[in-house]
Amino acid sequence: MRRFAFTLAAAAAFLSACAAAPQTEYYQLPDSAFHAPRQTPNVLNVVLAEPLNSSGLLYQTDPHRVNIAQKNLWAEPLQQALSSALANKLNRVGGAFQPQHLAAGKTAALTVYLDRFQGTFHGHTEISGYARRSNGSVQSFQVRTPQQGDGYGAMLDSLNQGLDEVARQIAP
Repeated sequence: MRRFAFTLAAAAAFLSACAAAPQTEYYQLPDSAFHAPRQTPNVLNVVLAEPLNSSGLLYQTDPHRVNIAQKNLWAEPLQQALSSALANKLNRVGGAFQPQHLAAGKTAALTVYLDRFQGTFHGHTEISGYARRSNGSVQSFQVRTPQQGDGYGAMLDSLNQGLDEVARQIAP
């Protein structure tokens, strides 16, 4: 009888574990709360490649595939979070920018096009794209940052460090 009760309890525990759906997690990009610079800001616009426009975080699983997470999502639209974070970072390296979504219809002085903003199976994160200034000059960038630790939190810390480097490279 004890053996039957133990088997029944083990089966119930196994089935309840299988039935529990994974919980959705929401992530914020560090530094995505915009802080206005002291001087009059220029407008920064960030344009994302199509895969980056999803609500899920991106992770490259092999040389040919990128996975868009279904249960690990951005807490706010990535375009807005990246615009605010990059404006903050540019302001720290001598610029004066505000994100276009807060600029009430002003024309962008700097537009940053991102085609990669993701973790990879190589153990680093990648950010790549190019910046176009209002004078027509273009500067491309590709930044790889080592990821310290596992999980999406470590991936976001690494992407944040990479965004610091992007800001240094494209600063006016």
